[in-house]
Amino acid sequence: MYKIGITGSIGTGKTTIANTFALFNIPIFDADREIKKILRKKEIKKKIKKTWPLVIKKDYIDKLRLRKIIFSNNIEKKKLEKLLYPYLTIELKTFETINHKKKILVYDVPLIYETKTEKRYDIILLAHCNKDIQRKRVLTRDNITNSLFEKILASQLSFSDKMRFKPQVINTNYRFLILIKICLLLMTTLIKLKLKNGKKKINT
Repeated sequence: MYKIGITGSIGTGKTTIANTFALFNIPIFDADREIKKILRKKEIKKKIKKTWPLVIKKDYIDKLRLRKIIFSNNIEKKKLEKLLYPYLTIELKTFETINHKKKILVYDVPLIYETKTEKRYDIILLAHCNKDIQRKRVLTRDNITNSLFEKILASQLSFSDKMRFKPQVINTNYRFLILIKICLLLMTTLIKLKLKNGKKKINT
């Protein structure tokens, strides 16, 4: 089994890259999607209400308010991570159990380097784009302020810091069809190498 990790800062196009692999019926583990499912669990809501009572409104989590809290205070951020990550680990193991016969698995995980889990993967694709494009994507998609965007960005490792781990960079300034071609090239290369030398760099 060959494990491809996709990471990058908020709004850099991780999900877009993952979606190109999904087109070829490769199983995708989407950490953000799993976190959203976990946040709907009753026991999680109870724990969140106990820690941040103002975040819960009629059994509904005000995610924007929660975001403002955790990205304004690193201690609060760590509390949330400690609460959610055990559940995420369970979902990850379930995903791998279900797909244990697959030759390639893809993991869309925003904080691979921040959580020091890079050794789990055979290759890591680092999504990257122009910061103005990144900002526009996030502010439009998430309906947040520029101030909150900057705080979220500051909580993640910088592009230069991530480059020290020597990932394979995927430039998401490109259009979707070009990204498909890039990912197809990557998969073709992996097959030719018989999944034994996947860490070879490919110019994208």
